[in-house]
Amino acid sequence: MAKVLGRTTTSIRECIARDKFKFAQCWQTEGKKGRTFDIDKEGFKNYLLNSLGWSKSKVDSEFKGADIYD
Repeated sequence: MAKVLGRTTTSIRECIARDKFKFAQCWQTEGKKGRTFDIDKEGFKNYLLNSLGWSKSKVDSEFKGADIYD
């Protein structure tokens, strides 16, 4: 997700933890800084297409570049 959006993984994690993305969730786990993240791939695609206005070909290209496959 960070690679596709061109952001740092830290910024993406913080946005997920603060519920900025409805298609992603974060859970606190054991440990000092333990968190688990879950990102719905189809929800992420819909976000890129509908919220950011990306074309399907751009989404497919960026997913391929980030090694995200169907």
